[in-house]
Amino acid sequence: MSKSCAVIVGDIGGTNARVQFLWYNYNQTLLTPSILHISRQTYRTNTFTGLGEILQRFLNEISNEEHQQEDIRNAILNKNIRIVLAVCGPIWNNRRSNDANNVRMEPDGSGWPTQHADDIENYLKLKPNSLIFLNDFEAIGYCLAAQVDPRANALCQSTKIIVLHTSSTEETSETKSPVACLGAGTGLGACYLSPDGSGRYQVHPSEAGMTDTFSPRSEEEWCLLKYLRRHQSFIEIEQLVSGPAFVTMLQFYSEYLNQSLTSKLNEDLEKVSQDDAPAIIAQHACDYQDSLCLRVVDTFLDIYGRTLGTAAQTFLPYRGLYITGGILPKLAWRWQNNPENLLLKSYLDQGPKMSEIVARVPLTLIDDDDLGLKGCLYYMTIHDK
Repeated sequence: MSKSCAVIVGDIGGTNARVQFLWYNYNQTLLTPSILHISRQTYRTNTFTGLGEILQRFLNEISNEEHQQEDIRNAILNKNIRIVLAVCGPIWNNRRSNDANNVRMEPDGSGWPTQHADDIENYLKLKPNSLIFLNDFEAIGYCLAAQVDPRANALCQSTKIIVLHTSSTEETSETKSPVACLGAGTGLGACYLSPDGSGRYQVHPSEAGMTDTFSPRSEEEWCLLKYLRRHQSFIEIEQLVSGPAFVTMLQFYSEYLNQSLTSKLNEDLEKVSQDDAPAIIAQHACDYQDSLCLRVVDTFLDIYGRTLGTAAQTFLPYRGLYITGGILPKLAWRWQNNPENLLLKSYLDQGPKMSEIVARVPLTLIDDDDLGLKGCLYYMTIHDK
């Protein structure tokens, strides 16, 4: 028995909406489904009033393309389409509703209304139950599940992998061991995976990035903690392991060291939004060897490494602890091929009782902007039999 349909997967962020169109064929006699990439587009999210408009625009553009395969043309015409979207914000109603208020529309900055799959299906004239939502970091988790699934199609997996730490223990290939993931970006996302007994992994959401787990190890770090507590008593670890943390720590070190920002740094920061400020700080650390910015980068890598070590102890993911997110690859100039790699050193330094345990957990960076798309595709393949 075989089954074919068109598939749309999407990774919908507050800035960009990336969507991909594929042709899916599942045959029970084959272990791995056949998937063919057809088209993809990236749109500015805040120029649309909702997901329905984005998908309609994408479908219109696909319809105008020339497809040689008649079955693909018929699927588009007959709306034989499955859609899986990775979105930020809470999801409920059996993956059919999403609070997308974080998307701010141009030009007035008003937020998107709640997105309901039923409304989108009616708007696009799709068949009922054609569309579901995944949390954005949950989708990344499903890409990781595909990484360790020998039956997964290659389009669901990432090849952009950098191994930071390996372990020679047998647990690294043991399919009964968990997998975990942390990813620093605008915030600090987390998820973990457990084996489901069939050789695949089940994805579980986590709010590990929102825990109050920063433990200062020096007088300088105690001062940093006191600085953060001027404004609030509960300090989530993502306040120190995220993009916005760069701005916070730059302000702290300027005060702590009684050192003003250089005129060049001030000038460049004034030209950009708060969202782009972390990239400017990292650039000044790399290109200009700015002492304050270098201090920020090193503190970030140190605390990130310790946070990864905490995750290794929390989940004991002997099958692998993965790092995602766009920040760490952009800082490779500071940690890669560096004998004083602060990230790895801090990861492995977990005290006399637990350092040996953490050393048994492999640490891997995945530098791939398409993890959400690939995770959505994998989710569809394992839930559409």
